[in-house]
Amino acid sequence: MKILAKEDFDAFVTALIEDESLHVEGVKAKPQEKKFAFGPLESADELRLDYDVTILPPKKYFLPVHETLMTFDLQQPFSVSQPEPPLKQVIIGVHPYDIVAIKQMDTYYIDTHVDDAYVQRRKNTVIIGVHVVNVSEKAFFGDMSTGTVDSGYDLMLTVLDDSIAIEVGTDTGKALLNTHAPSIRDATPQETAAVTSLVEQSVSAARRDLTIPPDRWHHLLNETQESSVWKEQSDKCLGCGTCTMVCPTCFCYDVRDEVDITLETGKRIRTWDGCLLINFTKVGSGEIFREDILERYRHRYNRKGRYLPDMLGFVACVGCGRCSTQCIPDIADPVTVMNSLAQQAKSPFQTSPVAPLPAPGSPTANEVEETDELYVPRSATLKKVTPLTATETYFEIELDDGQPLEHQPGQFVEVSIMGYGEAPISISSAPNGSTFELVVRKVGDVTTKLHAMKPGDKVGIRGPFGKGFDTEALKGKDLLFIGGGLGIVPMRSLINYVLDHREDYGNITILYGCKEPCELLFREEIEQWDAREDVNHLLSADTCPEGECWEGEIGVITCLIPKISFDPQSTMAIVVGPPIMYRFVISDLLNRDLPADHIIVSLERRMKCGVGKCGHCQVNGIYICKDGPVFNYHDIKDVPEAFT
Repeated sequence: MKILAKEDFDAFVTALIEDESLHVEGVKAKPQEKKFAFGPLESADELRLDYDVTILPPKKYFLPVHETLMTFDLQQPFSVSQPEPPLKQVIIGVHPYDIVAIKQMDTYYIDTHVDDAYVQRRKNTVIIGVHVVNVSEKAFFGDMSTGTVDSGYDLMLTVLDDSIAIEVGTDTGKALLNTHAPSIRDATPQETAAVTSLVEQSVSAARRDLTIPPDRWHHLLNETQESSVWKEQSDKCLGCGTCTMVCPTCFCYDVRDEVDITLETGKRIRTWDGCLLINFTKVGSGEIFREDILERYRHRYNRKGRYLPDMLGFVACVGCGRCSTQCIPDIADPVTVMNSLAQQAKSPFQTSPVAPLPAPGSPTANEVEETDELYVPRSATLKKVTPLTATETYFEIELDDGQPLEHQPGQFVEVSIMGYGEAPISISSAPNGSTFELVVRKVGDVTTKLHAMKPGDKVGIRGPFGKGFDTEALKGKDLLFIGGGLGIVPMRSLINYVLDHREDYGNITILYGCKEPCELLFREEIEQWDAREDVNHLLSADTCPEGECWEGEIGVITCLIPKISFDPQSTMAIVVGPPIMYRFVISDLLNRDLPADHIIVSLERRMKCGVGKCGHCQVNGIYICKDGPVFNYHDIKDVPEAFT
């Protein structure tokens, strides 16, 4: 441990500010509001190391409120570029609990599909922490065991009477001291003991009688999903999302395009988003998969105490108290909620020793050597554009780099049209050529613009993403395809793959339903199925307007199931369609003795990023874009939000 006299520490901060290779930020007072915030330092006098808590956490330096992911030139067929890396920055005054949150962000953003934008900012930042001097009223980091850290910082400060104690965490921190603090000396045993005492005092002061330690939140939340506490609290919730905005462990975001006033250039930006906002799970067709405020309110706590611990090994709450400080109706306090749940729990939840935060399973961002351009799409050309119905159009697409897409049946891509945005679209073709095919319904800005495009126009493609159908596991099985509406689009990729490898599979039955005959897709291929003796297929339409010619059944798709026979033990059913269809089709299949693990489904959600980062497609503890969209029904049949 090292020691700097306070005047020498001020000189150290001044030297950092004057270093033209660095951008220095620190905690400053907002006098009129009597609050504190991170901001650019112009002098050492502005720096406040005695603050209680900042309004926003330092996550804003790694996941900015507004961040440009790329710029584009609309005057070119397809021209995108990433911004220059930011200047190396130093952040002074980060509390230990916020350092824990940053370490959690490291794990989250490099778990799979390393987020290059995040890693770049993380590697370019020096963190100078400080132990808490004044504990805020709502803080409970003492209960969460996040009042101290042994890593995640370059330097850690402790404010003593007339000096600053400094613990060196990295070679980068050591180099800063060697360069800018020549008068530094080793700490005496008495000074080291004083640091230990002060830290223990702040941790002790940050306990608020949380009766359920974090290592038991998972079990408590799992047992109290139907507790009346959720309704009592959520009835007061404004759905404003403030609690998620100020939370250091809420990492969700949205992405959108902004076009300059000249209409010649623009940029794709990433902005903070939160699961308490009503449109967070809204998909292009207008459905909102978590519309009830109770569901959104409960999801926030489950994400912190159940889902992220299951996925990445940490409880996503560090006890900073920001959420409860900012919440107007005062229903965001984790201490109040967890204690209230414990009182209603069926089994006792006595207080037990607080478990330390589990060590992240992934390397830190600073240990990542190489990253891909995760958010930059590849240029592609529309080769064929064919309207299929009044609202659906077929597109054949070729990547301009000449490489095949190399997708699996059931995967999806993110389609970009610069200036309009990006949308997830299921791949409709089998992986057997230099081009791939999409069928797109016109429902939003991106898809409406796409429908107006013509062969030769350029689009951006990211992917393929997600888990598709396991064609190897299906070999030798009888296959029963049940597709409703647009569900036939991703299903077609598997159907065509199976037909291309017909000798590997058993009996094939295809049930396809649409609302009206005019909405039927792939008419020519359906006629080809008719000509094959090794394929059995039936059609249904919910209704048939008078005068239309229709040879299929009239009724919802379940009317076709009694008309077929299959061996439950040798048959695998592939079911894809609108959410309401699953409940009835799966019920009928189970009633026909088809085992639950013989049913495969593909789920739809708002897959904004495609790689399990933005949070929009999360269904309980599952990310549809990363863990799906294809699932075995047996694995998710008890997941509450999967089929709502």
